[in-house]
Amino acid sequence: MRMIALISADFIKQRHTFYFGIHTVIPIVGAILFVFYFLLYQNVDELKRLRLLLELTAMVFPLLISIIVGLNIVQEERASQFQNLLIMPDRRKILLAKFAALYLSGIFSLVLIFALFALGIGMSRTEMIPWGNLIRSVPGMAMGSFVIYVLHLFLSLKFGLGISLFGGVFECLQCVLYSNMELHGLWWYIPFSGSVNWVHDVWNGKLAANAIQWILIAVLSVGSLFAILHWFSRWEGRKNDE
Repeated sequence: MRMIALISADFIKQRHTFYFGIHTVIPIVGAILFVFYFLLYQNVDELKRLRLLLELTAMVFPLLISIIVGLNIVQEERASQFQNLLIMPDRRKILLAKFAALYLSGIFSLVLIFALFALGIGMSRTEMIPWGNLIRSVPGMAMGSFVIYVLHLFLSLKFGLGISLFGGVFECLQCVLYSNMELHGLWWYIPFSGSVNWVHDVWNGKLAANAIQWILIAVLSVGSLFAILHWFSRWEGRKNDE
């Protein structure tokens, strides 16, 4: 119950910011653009169109996460130089609640954009859409964004908004690269390649074949969260030279 209260408190802090607007307006605008694209280029195979939209979402998501997480941490810094976070007896719970609020908001936006897209396409009565692939893609993209939220929480706390944004741009460009190639070996475990890899596996029918890799990625993602919680429990605030 205390964790739910902490998450609610984090949402309350965002009432007078653009936080909720970003998580609703951007998905709505994105869904409208997706529907227009899907209907405008009907000469292109519907499978290729839908896969492109999923990959595009996976590419843009890291940049949006870097902005949202960075602004959230800036708010804490401006309010009290992180003292509201650092003075708590169990500060790890505070950071965990913040992570949960951010991550749940991201999942809400991801579901919203594709729910609105599916509604728009369904109303247009166009050709049959592979809804099964779409439904399987969205949870994987949500899982792939888990470690990105963790990474940008660390970057924003340790270095500030600028480094978080730089990382988001870099990750976005890397996702563009990975969308045109199939990764193998250790490249599979690059944090920001998860969403694109998942989309590829869904559309190529390789989810079952790569099940062990995905389980390991999930374990590493959760492990990264525990690592940053441990680091935060010993963190003493940002120094002037950081």
